[in-house]
Amino acid sequence: MKKYIALLLCLLMIVTCFVGCGKKEEEVDLVVWTSYAEGTPAYDVAVEKIAEFEESRGVKLEVKHYGSDLSTILGTALESGERVDVFPLGSQQQLVANIKHTMDITNYVTESDVLDRAYPICMDIIKAQSESGEAYHAIPTVSSFNSFWYNKAAFDAAGITENPRTIEEFEAVCEALVEAGYSPIAQDAGYIISIFGALCERYVGEETVADLALNGGFAENENFVAACSKVMEWVDKGFFDPNSPSEWPTSQNKIGLTGENVMVYTGAWVSGEIEEMTGASLEWGCFKFPELPGGPGTYGTSVSCTCNCISVNCENPDLAWDYLYYMCTGDVNKAITDADVYLVDDRTQEALPRFADAREIMESTETNMNYAGGLHSNADIKTVMADTIIGLYTGAYADGLEAAQAFDALLK
Repeated sequence: MKKYIALLLCLLMIVTCFVGCGKKEEEVDLVVWTSYAEGTPAYDVAVEKIAEFEESRGVKLEVKHYGSDLSTILGTALESGERVDVFPLGSQQQLVANIKHTMDITNYVTESDVLDRAYPICMDIIKAQSESGEAYHAIPTVSSFNSFWYNKAAFDAAGITENPRTIEEFEAVCEALVEAGYSPIAQDAGYIISIFGALCERYVGEETVADLALNGGFAENENFVAACSKVMEWVDKGFFDPNSPSEWPTSQNKIGLTGENVMVYTGAWVSGEIEEMTGASLEWGCFKFPELPGGPGTYGTSVSCTCNCISVNCENPDLAWDYLYYMCTGDVNKAITDADVYLVDDRTQEALPRFADAREIMESTETNMNYAGGLHSNADIKTVMADTIIGLYTGAYADGLEAAQAFDALLK
């Protein structure tokens, strides 16, 4: 009997040893979630760079790539306490919504050269999401912003040598393009609220636009009526694609397919998007929505900042920071963003030629504007508001006042 007991104990020790060794082999130093989508150029580069990080540091990462599904599952995972040491957030709105799950990494940021590398507007946006408004809970990975993106060949053909800064200069550019046989502005319905919102911000000011969206009074605001009238004037002058607003991406693709349209107001991804869909290879320029000198608005733009965070529950923050810095700066950040045709977030790295104007915009922008200039402030009407805006482009209203009255009707 004793022999059997001894044998059983021996077997138990062997099994325990194997189980223990198995657990040790499966242990990881960091659990990393990403939004890279398998099959994309950025995914391939990121996988390669992550493997290089593991090898150079002698660490083991458990990496899960969720693509666009990440935003729908991350919040639940964080709330449930699932281990996620490092994770991306797609915008400043997502950062503020998940701020309690993110570590304050201010010390890491200020003791590194991140503030010298990153665009100041991005770091200001990240800082503003913290409870104090002074702490950093993330560092940027990819940023985008709204502006007019245009085909430089068309500008050259029309004799346009400088980007416009004011509304008046912008109108002169559009008139020169019309004279040269172009439809200056591509306009798809998918982003119509952003271009009209930017115009409203210049004429009315973002705070007032937001107040109008929440409380009404559009028709009583002379500046808003003037903004509506300006859109109608531009339509009459042929500044927009005559079939606008079209279903995305019909109008913007004309920039690449036929060259008939010249510029489009949307995010920084659009140049790569158009070339991918049309097969065109264009020389791109961009400029912010022009300012209205003396008006109540700004000369800012809507900047969206994708960022990477460390979990507040991370047990190895030094390694997590090392990983963040490695992935979000230097030639690694450049390789990943170049692969997906985005503007590199590290200012010490050379940007793709198409982003020469974009870099200047990011360097100089001090004011982050709401995506729709404040028009999205009322969630109850922001969806139906698009139809009212479309009416401005399709002759639904007799004048700017009637258009403004249509906006007021949305709140009744």
